[in-house]
Amino acid sequence: MISFAAAFGWLALAALAIPIAIHLIRRRAARDIPFAALAWLAARTPPRRQWRLDDRWLLAVRLLLIALLAVILAEPLWRSNEAADAAAVYVAPGLDANAARAAVDAPLADWHWLAAGTPSLDQPAPAADLHELQSLIRELDRELPAGTKLSIVVAAELAGLDGERLRIGRDVVWRSLPVAAATPELAPAAQPFRIAIRTASDAPAAASVARALTAAWQAAGIAIEVDDQALGAPIPRDSNLLIVSDNKLDEATRALVSKGLNVLLGDPEAKTGEVLLRDADGQPLLRRQAEHVYALAGPLDPLAWPALRDSQLPAALLKLLRPAVSPPDRAPAASVAPLRAAVDSAGLAMPLTPWLVLAIALLWLIERLLATRRRSDA
Repeated sequence: MISFAAAFGWLALAALAIPIAIHLIRRRAARDIPFAALAWLAARTPPRRQWRLDDRWLLAVRLLLIALLAVILAEPLWRSNEAADAAAVYVAPGLDANAARAAVDAPLADWHWLAAGTPSLDQPAPAADLHELQSLIRELDRELPAGTKLSIVVAAELAGLDGERLRIGRDVVWRSLPVAAATPELAPAAQPFRIAIRTASDAPAAASVARALTAAWQAAGIAIEVDDQALGAPIPRDSNLLIVSDNKLDEATRALVSKGLNVLLGDPEAKTGEVLLRDADGQPLLRRQAEHVYALAGPLDPLAWPALRDSQLPAALLKLLRPAVSPPDRAPAASVAPLRAAVDSAGLAMPLTPWLVLAIALLWLIERLLATRRRSDA
């Protein structure tokens, strides 16, 4: 079956009038041939001129060329009706084959494992690779005939999901089953944001600022673990952020910084580094002094530096200092069933443009041959 992706291309058929007009205008002019015996004949009224088409084969070829160009502009697609009543069921590895057959009512369908090469379900189950699930479904959507009824049986919990829900160019029967065989454990819950506070005993204002920041973050619903000790205490290796009143970092702390530990310190003398935040007056509030090292450009004392009392400061600092959380790649299978794409999948229809281009090239050669013979006869 042939369909057209851009039916407005048929408007180009109006150009068929051009070669017809050219053939009518550029008719072969009649030539007068002197003939002595005709001089004694009486003059007659010349016959009335009639419109007729010369070189009809040449005209037909030119009209066909324009018609094929219009067809190309309409973007024809060939859609095969092959396997219009066929059905195919694909089962994700790790599931029980008998349970899958019982879940889908398709006794005459072709059953395969949803794996590379799509082996038959009668063969031993291949190794489970849940992270290739979506790419395999996209491949099936491209390669199966358009009329094939597709059913997919997957585990109740899927991994390796993309950020966007899968969209394919056909309807699919989606079934989920509990996993009978061993599968990878679910990813652990998101780890809390671990903060280490190290302030000197003679700097109670710095300790209060650090505790106020962590309290604001916890009030925002962030899971936070706080290790609040005196300056000089060892810093846990799994810490995500260190808030320290001293801008002199020891070697152990620098080693953790090189592994990704963010450090927030108060440094009234901070004059260099990229300015990341400014206060209401446009003055520098936070600078990046080095990789993972951030300095508040003032003392950790809300009385000495009023900018610390800004209610928006905790959220702005958290956005910069908290490491990005990768989106989850697991979800219940029932919530991620493929959606029908708004446009047809590229694999369901074959464009006919290359064949039409070849036909146009052949017709153009024929047109040149006919036009050349016409001039030679003239």
